[in-house]
Amino acid sequence: MNYVRAAKSFYIACSVLLCATGVLFICMPSFSAQILCIVMGIVSLVYGAEKIIGYFSRDLYRLAFQFDLALGIFVAIIGVILLLRPGRVVELVDFIIGLFVLVEGVFKVQTSVEAFRFGMRAWWLILVGALVSGLFGLLLLFDLLSGTELVMVFVGISLLSDGAQNLFNAFYTIKVRGRTPYEPRIYSDGEELREEE
Repeated sequence: MNYVRAAKSFYIACSVLLCATGVLFICMPSFSAQILCIVMGIVSLVYGAEKIIGYFSRDLYRLAFQFDLALGIFVAIIGVILLLRPGRVVELVDFIIGLFVLVEGVFKVQTSVEAFRFGMRAWWLILVGALVSGLFGLLLLFDLLSGTELVMVFVGISLLSDGAQNLFNAFYTIKVRGRTPYEPRIYSDGEELREEE
């Protein structure tokens, strides 16, 4: 199976998992916070692994995965912390997830800039999604909400929003090799040129 296709499928699956985790937080805000930490730890480990794998996939446009090595390691470390110390970090789960969502949003701003330079028409949708994710992350990071259940619901909304944006990015920016005459040819030295019509 094509490695880029496999990485894209894994990316989509992890985005759906992120959305499902967000729905879980929204629907069960009063559920044991410690168990939710464990669930989020597992999701973070899987998501981090997906990002590290995606970084080495060399998809055609090289947009969705370009920052994912560092981000994948960061998310995997968050997953390990959540799994090994769920009782100790339960009060910081909103801060940790806020930091995760904010960092992802910052990287997606850069992705939108690269998409604009690449000539993609919907680059601004990536930018808007990144700014929304960043705003959610800031609200969680600075603890601007009161009430445990409200925080958990907002954590869920943040994860759902981030997962939905990842799905959009997956379908819009990850291209499997197999060029049409109008797609860029990417050479081994990274130079991109358009084919002559």
